[in-house]
Amino acid sequence: MCFIGLAFVYDMRFARLPNKLTMFGVLAGLLFHAVNEGWSGLVVAIIGALTGFLVVLILYLLGGLGAGDVKLFAAIGAMMGVLFVLQTLMYAILCAGFIGLIILLWKSQMKVTSHKLVRWLFTIVVQHNLETLVEIKDQKNIKFPFMYAVVPGVAITWYYSLL
Repeated sequence: MCFIGLAFVYDMRFARLPNKLTMFGVLAGLLFHAVNEGWSGLVVAIIGALTGFLVVLILYLLGGLGAGDVKLFAAIGAMMGVLFVLQTLMYAILCAGFIGLIILLWKSQMKVTSHKLVRWLFTIVVQHNLETLVEIKDQKNIKFPFMYAVVPGVAITWYYSLL
């Protein structure tokens, strides 16, 4: 998918996803489905865009992703539909977890980070203290561009959709 490749290159070079690119993706998806499938295609593209946008917006509000990622998933949803965007997000999150694990092992921070994670989960689940979510968001974390995980997420989704 050329759009994902272009987004990857731009994000790696400038550490951001421009609105022009993501909005072009959304509009291209809407237009493609409207022209090829009529009103029903347009509705499917709108639902796909809203699904991608709203689900990733939650991750953005929790501090996990950037605003460009939210708009990127709206574009993926508009182009490919609800099922594809949700599967891509699932695979991208799994890939991001794997990448994060490798980074933690490489930087020898696995023990410290796992202790923090256990403490946060205990506080949230057992003590029902949701204020811990703010603490997690404000924490200085190891970060990497989410596009490192989106590209394999799209590739895996594409592969399994062809089977």
